[in-house]
Amino acid sequence: MAAYLQWRRFVFFDRETVKEPAGPDGGGAGGAKPFALPPGITVCDSGRGSLVFGDMEGQIWFLPRSLQLSSFQAYKLRVTHLYQLKQHSILVSVGEDEEGINPLVKVWNLEKRDGGNPLCTRIFPAIPGNKPTVVSCITVHETLNFMAIGFADGSVVLTKGDITRDRHSKTQILHEGNYPVTGLAFRQSGKITHLFVVTTENIQSYMLSVKDYPRLELDTHGCGLRCSTLSDPSQDLQFIVAGNECVYLYQPDERGPCFAFEGQKLIVHWYRGYLVIVSKDRKSSPKSEFAGSDPQNSDKQILNVYDLCNKFIAYSSVFDDVVDVLAEWGSLYVLTRDGKIHALQERDTQTKLEDENGLKNRVIRVGTRKSQLARIQTDSVVEMLRKRYLSLHFEIVAMSTTGDKILDTALSKIGEKSLFTKELENALERNEVDLVVHSLKDLPTSLPPGFTIGAICKRENPHDAVVFHPKNYGKTLNSLPEKSVIGTSSLRRAAQLKRRFPQLEFRDIRGNLNTRLKKLDEKDNFSAIILAAAGLRRMGWENRIGQILNPEDCLYAVGQGALAVEVRARDEEILDMVSALHDAETVLCCIAERAFMRHLEGGCSVPVAVSTMLKDSQLYLTGAVYSLDGSDSLKDTMQTGVNYPQQNQEGPNDDTQYVGITAKKIPRHAQEAAENLGVELASLLLSKGAKRILSVARQLNDAR
Repeated sequence: MAAYLQWRRFVFFDRETVKEPAGPDGGGAGGAKPFALPPGITVCDSGRGSLVFGDMEGQIWFLPRSLQLSSFQAYKLRVTHLYQLKQHSILVSVGEDEEGINPLVKVWNLEKRDGGNPLCTRIFPAIPGNKPTVVSCITVHETLNFMAIGFADGSVVLTKGDITRDRHSKTQILHEGNYPVTGLAFRQSGKITHLFVVTTENIQSYMLSVKDYPRLELDTHGCGLRCSTLSDPSQDLQFIVAGNECVYLYQPDERGPCFAFEGQKLIVHWYRGYLVIVSKDRKSSPKSEFAGSDPQNSDKQILNVYDLCNKFIAYSSVFDDVVDVLAEWGSLYVLTRDGKIHALQERDTQTKLEDENGLKNRVIRVGTRKSQLARIQTDSVVEMLRKRYLSLHFEIVAMSTTGDKILDTALSKIGEKSLFTKELENALERNEVDLVVHSLKDLPTSLPPGFTIGAICKRENPHDAVVFHPKNYGKTLNSLPEKSVIGTSSLRRAAQLKRRFPQLEFRDIRGNLNTRLKKLDEKDNFSAIILAAAGLRRMGWENRIGQILNPEDCLYAVGQGALAVEVRARDEEILDMVSALHDAETVLCCIAERAFMRHLEGGCSVPVAVSTMLKDSQLYLTGAVYSLDGSDSLKDTMQTGVNYPQQNQEGPNDDTQYVGITAKKIPRHAQEAAENLGVELASLLLSKGAKRILSVARQLNDAR
């Protein structure tokens, strides 16, 4: 059982009663009068630009954004269920044309007309076998290839094939049970289709992509009508079932997390990453659904909007007798028994961050390593955020990572990915921090599921620098005596410099910047050490740089010199906040570099090096691979155009990651071009034998 959570509460939505359109003169009383719903509404849905209602008289009503109501007679008696497809102009309804238990399913094509009304393409009775029973719920797959109808007697009827035509589909009883079916939902993952079935007492899933439709019981408790829903991909398309004590999440093969949200649940919806729950106010008296408009029967009900990923309540408000909650036109609409419509409009990110009821009093916890350089880098990122979001409070949480603890072994020998990131990502996953600042070169090109790089700041000098022992001030690598020892823990640096300066010797040196400089200055073991110029500059030690290594001497590491902000991929608030730090040029260069590295399957255990430049809308990428001693190598350069105008990023792919990076405000085509550039250059080197060079290098490194 989940423990009850005292979640943080915010006001991320504005509430407003929908008013009738203004008169022809643009003003007057018409514009101030609340819009009134048709009387006798029995069922609601939304999609394709309209709110859709069915009533006790058999009419189906459409309310477009212009608020010009229209209707047609769909049944002789009443409409009981509606299902509006989101991707098709197809509406499926259940209703009655005669007294008794004789529900009829009708499929309407809203784009075609029949005597002024939508064209009815199919009619069939909704009965399981020959037993008349009440329809309890209905769902339709967006492909139009499946439709499921649940009944009060515990049956589920499945229609497979084109549900809009009689001759192109087959109907069968999929499920029979002893408890009323209260909810149905299709889940599509790749080519696999599942159907969730929830009753008042249990939950099952059926795999419809396999012959005989194998069934799995997921739980031995269920929920009431309208108390289940399917999340979107941001929550892994989980089936959500809201009981009176807890809300449970399910995958097709297992139960996931649960949340202790108390109160009798009446309505559950999923909206843009939020779980919307309407619950009975514990102060009000019991009342059955659709009990009429008698004021004495009016209930106070609480609507809560939950962010399950980040564990806070985005909005909470009390309403009088909620009929339904619908989503359309980018907002939520709460329909109440008095005939009113209340719009809930989500605030923009800036307003959320600055509003006194929003994130102003929230402390943003920033994870970082404990080293001095890591703290300086994190402080610089936090300072940039503070300047943009003056009302926010930031707290830095420092911790040690595996890479910080192992100081007596070369990084390339440890054999552990995420040496400097794993502990920080664990804290991020546990919601102990809200974001983490890394050196981008420490982040693997494939991040663990659920994480993304939400910002890449403007790059510092990415090149390597030589710091000389005090006795060698004024010299260069080329002028050092033969057999001089150079310290570096990087296979990449050692391989290139052995090739470029064969008269020198190279040895491992570990530790943070302070430690390595101390080893250089206080002992006579090294004539010089190689460090990243960016780290030295950030530490304020630029005066120690004796030589900058240009690309002809030493190409740099993938992502070197850039700072990355890692966040939870589903935390839209934090993701939007940190995205302001993205530097477009750095992002495109680093996408190309990371794509090159990933396609080569490289890492710190093999010598892979790059250099990028963006000039006149052309992105240039030089990449190379080396043997450990530098004697064998492959190197080439390619370029691509990245001058693309910014497009509207709204849509199903607006959370696309490129080698772990999410950058919605940078043109998608430019990011794709940068990624393709990295892949194509890697493919070119692989075709010339890079795989052999890297395999040998990896084997030799493992054997050292």
